[in-house]
Amino acid sequence: MSYKHSQAIRTVLNELEPKKKALPYLELDSMMLSQVVEVAKRVSQNDINPNHIQNWVRRKYLPNPAKKKYTREQVANVLLLNDLRDILSLEEVSHLLGYVNESLLDTSDDRINPTKLYGYYSEIFDCLQEDWEKSLQGLEKEVEDTLAGEGMPEEDREIVATTLVILNLLARANLYKQIAKRWLKSLED
Repeated sequence: MSYKHSQAIRTVLNELEPKKKALPYLELDSMMLSQVVEVAKRVSQNDINPNHIQNWVRRKYLPNPAKKKYTREQVANVLLLNDLRDILSLEEVSHLLGYVNESLLDTSDDRINPTKLYGYYSEIFDCLQEDWEKSLQGLEKEVEDTLAGEGMPEEDREIVATTLVILNLLARANLYKQIAKRWLKSLED
């Protein structure tokens, strides 16, 4: 794979804000909806707007804000819901968060404060994002080795290599999703 392709992947990775950038905001006592949306936009790859959060409140994935202000625990749960909603259904995300903290509407039964849970999650996620550099190098070598015997023009090789990298990334994402969904399903049983 050419340097151009691996650099494109690195550029995407470098554009992503570390999750831990949200942590200082979680130290605030409360936030208005617009502030919650702004923080979520900074640390998530998912598009989010006030309607998403209001819908989650209506559907009882989050408690109603007090005087239009969201607590740090609610903000942490918004960040988690937003990160996971493209991978799992909202019901599955709610089940997972409920597994650790029973009712998302009642913090008195929490095994761990959602703010602390988000902090641990972001710390681990950010470390894994840094490890992608090593994983990417291995993927580049695997694609190069796979295409080594192909007698094709360089331009075609670049297109095929790019396609193989994208297919591999999608397959990894799907594998992780399937593992997580099956594990989550086993929690229900």
